[in-house]
Amino acid sequence: PNILLHQMERHHAAERHLYPEVIDALKKIKEENPGVIIGAVTDGKASPLFMTFTLAPYFDFVCGWEDDQGARQKFFVDLAKSDDSAQLSWIYEAARYKYAELKDLTDLINKEMISEKGEIPPGQLSYPATYDDLVWIHVGDDLGYDVGGSARCGAKTILADLAPKYGQTSRHRFDIGVEEQPAWATSSSNELARRRSLNEAAEALVDERIKYLSDLPEAVNNILHKN
Repeated sequence: PNILLHQMERHHAAERHLYPEVIDALKKIKEENPGVIIGAVTDGKASPLFMTFTLAPYFDFVCGWEDDQGARQKFFVDLAKSDDSAQLSWIYEAARYKYAELKDLTDLINKEMISEKGEIPPGQLSYPATYDDLVWIHVGDDLGYDVGGSARCGAKTILADLAPKYGQTSRHRFDIGVEEQPAWATSSSNELARRRSLNEAAEALVDERIKYLSDLPEAVNNILHKN
């Protein structure tokens, strides 16, 4: 019970401190792109679907870091051995699969293809070989992981390189040495060097950058018009 109360308060606190432009941006994206499916890829237990009074109405699914324990373990092993590529593809493929499931189920309902027993006709889902030809856009604030990881799975990317008013710290996290890191930081000098290398490699994979969250709908439209 205490854990559940903690998680509830954590999400309520996130709602209280939500950037004011977020809801308007999501609402505009939904209005301008009927049928769009919005999901969250998270490296923790936070979920917009639990943010009942703010984000929940705008998100269709969540793919969490702990959804696949085996792949998560493999990622950490691979990352420890790699100096140039974050093996994050599993979580983005998992998110893409959740999207495919949701879209196929929606199509089945729209076409009245679900049987009277509520069973889904076999062979409808296509993972991981083929998906529809719609555009997949990933938005994130981490060059190496958000941009690099999702782009390797075929996503178009939007880097949230936000203005100072947002108090964003992620973009500066790996620009300083070990001795300048916060007291709570645990990154070694080797890890910092590896992350800088990942970030540099991901720079070329950025499709759009935004400084303000209110610019997100325009960035999405820019990518859609190019595709």
